Amino acid sequence: MTPPDLCLVSAAGGSAFMEELFEVVADAVRRAGGRARTAVGRFPEPEADTVYVVVPHEYFYVTPVADRPADELRRRTIAFCVEHPGTMTFERTAGLIGSLAGAVDINVDSTEELRRRGVAVEHFQLGYTPLWDRWAGDPDAERGVDVTYLGTAERRRSLLLDSYSADLADLRVRLLTPPHEPMVGARVDFLPGEAKFRHLADSRVLINLHREQSKALEWVRVLEALTNGCVVVTEPSTDVEPLVPGKHLVVARPQSLGAVAAGVVAQPSLERDLRLAGYDFVRHELDLLGSARTLVELASNVLAGPPHPAPLPALPTPQAEHRETPLAVDTPSWDPRFAGEEAARREVTVPETTAMRLAVERTTYAQRASGRAWHDHLAGTSSRSGVDVLVVHRPGEPDPDALVFDLLGGTVRPDRVLVCFDGTPLPTRTHADVVLEHEMPLGRGVARNGLLARSEADLLLVVDAGMRASRRLVERLVAADVDVAHCPVGDPRDGLVGALPPEERRLRRLPYLGSGYLVRRDVVDRLGGWTEDPALEGLEDHVFWRRIVAEDVPTALVQQVLLRRQRPDPPVRPLDLDPGPVWERALSR
Repeated sequence: MTPPDLCLVSAAGGSAFMEELFEVVADAVRRAGGRARTAVGRFPEPEADTVYVVVPHEYFYVTPVADRPADELRRRTIAFCVEHPGTMTFERTAGLIGSLAGAVDINVDSTEELRRRGVAVEHFQLGYTPLWDRWAGDPDAERGVDVTYLGTAERRRSLLLDSYSADLADLRVRLLTPPHEPMVGARVDFLPGEAKFRHLADSRVLINLHREQSKALEWVRVLEALTNGCVVVTEPSTDVEPLVPGKHLVVARPQSLGAVAAGVVAQPSLERDLRLAGYDFVRHELDLLGSARTLVELASNVLAGPPHPAPLPALPTPQAEHRETPLAVDTPSWDPRFAGEEAARREVTVPETTAMRLAVERTTYAQRASGRAWHDHLAGTSSRSGVDVLVVHRPGEPDPDALVFDLLGGTVRPDRVLVCFDGTPLPTRTHADVVLEHEMPLGRGVARNGLLARSEADLLLVVDAGMRASRRLVERLVAADVDVAHCPVGDPRDGLVGALPPEERRLRRLPYLGSGYLVRRDVVDRLGGWTEDPALEGLEDHVFWRRIVAEDVPTALVQQVLLRRQRPDPPVRPLDLDPGPVWERALSR
């Protein structure tokens, strides 16, 4: 008997991950003796024996209404479920399965939960596929990355990753934390397909963290890593079996994963044993082809006795019909009080508008009348790194000397550290080479431009008081060898801020990038320095990043937490008093 024609359909504009997964499933079906093909977008015209397979939570939410399958096609469609209980996308899946002819699920916990809710669903066990393997089991293959992480950003994950920074400080780390948005192609923080598999084959240890309220193992990510000899270090999971902790992977408390990952790297013999055992397990213990045969059998049953699924539930307008791709809702603002476009819509009172105008006038007057003085504290260091550091100390910020001491004790010592005390008391002692004193607060832009005039290096590290630096900060940013290099910054409330590359569409809606960057002097000169507009206090770096994007300046995101900051609480600014006009002013620069 000829097996059914399985057509696995991904949503146009959906996640590249789903397309990759369907290629694996289709390949497994064919290797198991079945027939399978993949498609993107609208369902292809069916043959008499065609059965479709879709990931429902994505397909029906992304596909335009006009392209969704009609009732007669849904009667021959199987749901391929990939989401864990405890996530919004699992609930979307559960609400859609009843409108389709059958379902399989790659996770044990979600299979059990769907069955508990009365849904007939078969478990689809993923396993080894040659489409993922870029390692081929060579235990002596060189690997360039010590510790990596691949997972969409959210606050819990970010807080944990930030907490690992000290344990991982001296290792070669690459944290890929893209926003939780549809990913259709490669980005610096998202590696699809071939790039991802090669990255895992070049990485020694993968840290794995759960998303939202889920407690289940991220099986696809774990299998991709084990298939490429990358040792998995994960927080406890409800469905880790049949993997054996301590033999195939390492399980530890989420707060300890940074130290545990560093411990694995420090023990090459343990790392080798885990690598080989994990690879052997995936190759020989997981029955992917058996699951493929189960899917073929389910498809045959659908053709033999077509069910009558429920109508498709009411759904929101698909993302594919929006003019602009939605931004991730959990991308944190760099600013502690201003959340971007939506905050700018806040209605303000007449007294607030008046106060904003007075604040601008006060700073404008200070810029004309304030005294300024230079203090050369040291004759200069013997460093020839070609890097000068510009630090501004503003009212309400901690003493910058701890940061200066971090930088002078780093693996690459800057030529000079220049600090401006912008309307703040001059300390009795500082490790800075050059100090600029402003009698009154003149603004971060004025302060930076003043320091810039005394700087002589070709590279400028721009940081703010209250930050603490890894000893490898300058080393790693210089090694990026681009016009502007930056890194994620640890924040006590949000975990990681500034952890995304500069994008105009995101910068128009959110000031998510701030200081903590290394920039070539000629780039700053070409841009005319930093804005000195008194109304844009607090948005100086936002304006800088928008200019960088507008000028198409090459940038690099160094994916390791090399800076941490105390949560700043600046004095009331124009931005806080009348955010709408100030935000529009920033966008016009």
